[in-house]
Amino acid sequence: MAIVLAAGLGARLRAVQAERPKGFVEIGGAPIIVRSVAALRAAGIREFVFVVGWRAEVYRAWLAAELPGARCVPNAEFASTGSLRSLLLGATAAPGRDVLVVESDLLYEAGAPARLLAEPPGDVLLASGFTRSGDEVWVYAEPPGRLRRLDKRPWEGRTPAGELVGLTRLTAAAVARLAAAAAALPATAHYEDGLNAICGEIPVRLRHEPALVWCEIDDPAHLERARSAIWPRLQAAAKNRAP
Repeated sequence: MAIVLAAGLGARLRAVQAERPKGFVEIGGAPIIVRSVAALRAAGIREFVFVVGWRAEVYRAWLAAELPGARCVPNAEFASTGSLRSLLLGATAAPGRDVLVVESDLLYEAGAPARLLAEPPGDVLLASGFTRSGDEVWVYAEPPGRLRRLDKRPWEGRTPAGELVGLTRLTAAAVARLAAAAAALPATAHYEDGLNAICGEIPVRLRHEPALVWCEIDDPAHLERARSAIWPRLQAAAKNRAP
């Protein structure tokens, strides 16, 4: 089951997309959420939970037309809470399930979800190389191959192993532990903060793909980079994979 985090305000993109959530930014003639769902379905995902907030009706209309089996879970406090709240709300739609957590504002290689899901059982976070795109979340590993911390700032002079992509596979046990840890975190905490709180006791492995082609689209500069640099690379990679 995939939990798609789609409740954000998208405030930094309003200059170029004022009326629709970030997932409906179009790259190469299609919204990025359409491309993401296609990749997830190709990887075998059949159940979807979308956690929605700002302009939730856009997602509801699209899901009713294009993905009618998906569930929509509202985060009524989307303006004052972080993505950890959204993740936990999504998990209540199917308690006791392992989940794939997916951020809605990503453009990425179509095969990435399948490779993450093919990992051995357990909790696994997809990490890329260094994109230098701005607003990165760095992944720190300790010991190698295991998550120790996610941070947007340098951490105690240590060297990051890569960047958080926004595709993370979590077991039901990890989700339950996140729910317990959330009680001690502020309402604005993101799921990265939750993972920081639990990774000392629950091992979260890294699926490290230094050459992964992907981007997050948070602001106009990200959008321009996605269109001018990332999309052509994704097209070239797809052409190279074609028989």
